[in-house]
Amino acid sequence: MDDFRLDEDSIRALLTRAADADPSAAERILADAAAGTPPSIEDIAVLWYARAIPTERIADVAIAARGARTRHLETFSPLYMTNTCDAACRMCGMRRDNDALVRETAELDTVKEQLGTLLDRGMQAVALLTGEYGAERRPWAMRYVNAALQATERMGFNHVLVNVGSIDDDELPVLLDGISRRADGMLAPKVTMCTFQETYDRRTYGKFMGKDPSNPRSDYERRLTNFDRARRAGFRVANPGVLLGLCPDVAFELVAAALHVQHLLDAGMEIYLSTPRLRRIAGREAEGKAAARGVSDDEFVRLLALFSLALPDAKLVLTTREPRAIQQRVATLVSVLSAGSSAVTPYTQDGARFPLEASQFEVIDQRPFEAILKEHLDAGVTIENFAG
Repeated sequence: MDDFRLDEDSIRALLTRAADADPSAAERILADAAAGTPPSIEDIAVLWYARAIPTERIADVAIAARGARTRHLETFSPLYMTNTCDAACRMCGMRRDNDALVRETAELDTVKEQLGTLLDRGMQAVALLTGEYGAERRPWAMRYVNAALQATERMGFNHVLVNVGSIDDDELPVLLDGISRRADGMLAPKVTMCTFQETYDRRTYGKFMGKDPSNPRSDYERRLTNFDRARRAGFRVANPGVLLGLCPDVAFELVAAALHVQHLLDAGMEIYLSTPRLRRIAGREAEGKAAARGVSDDEFVRLLALFSLALPDAKLVLTTREPRAIQQRVATLVSVLSAGSSAVTPYTQDGARFPLEASQFEVIDQRPFEAILKEHLDAGVTIENFAG
């Protein structure tokens, strides 16, 4: 299967048609969705622009379409192993020139202790995170994360997400060295490659990620095709993402992300889709509209509802970057609720540290993940990967 390519001109033409669609078209699309026919990607663009249809009405249709899945959530906690990074992304607290960030890199023994702490507290899924590195430092990063990844397999984690940036074909075997394989060559444990495009708009991407070749994030196409390389290396699961608040054209991000997800589903991968909003970083506000985080609450809910309708096989991820009220509002639309800290190795036996000066971004809901998940358990929701 060919690597994913994004045709911006085609998306712009689709959006023009959607914005010009007759209001009756939106009503028909929503009625068909309520009757069980998932909307096309162009259909959800029509619904995005059809502001005469309230967001809650679209959300109600999406929730009804999810059926029993509204009573089931997965979970995982992020585990930052280091906050060093070679990239210079303007919106990120970990960018290499952010002198306000206190840099930390955990020894592998500390990482393993943290994994044990998560398991002791009932968390059976974890995301392993580092910064993104230039070619000179990626061999170190691959070995570093591989050691933690091997530990998660020995310790019996149900799901491990790996977020170490874009990886070249010849580097993936180092990352996956020693990890069990199925007979078909794919990874036996559930290991997810996480690579957020952040924004699919090339102009916005260049604004925030830059064009300096020394910045490993600056190559838009290399990042866009990371999942295709990962799939060929044995990954069965992918987690693309959009950072809402970078590109003002949210409709473009909606369509582009949906096209990317559909490509990966067609390739046979299991898909998680993340849509976090901009948050505060060490030293100052992140670049973007700080007050509304670039996307209002209503737009955020509308976006999730439309993704849920058009991509029923993808799992939407919500994190505690969002406040408790929003978590409660969209819990029946998403498939995954992730809770934890964005600081380096922050977990204790009963909580976590949330120091902004050492974190990639601000986490709004800083309650222990047990308390957050218990709210849903008490409401009769089953939670996968949590034994608390």
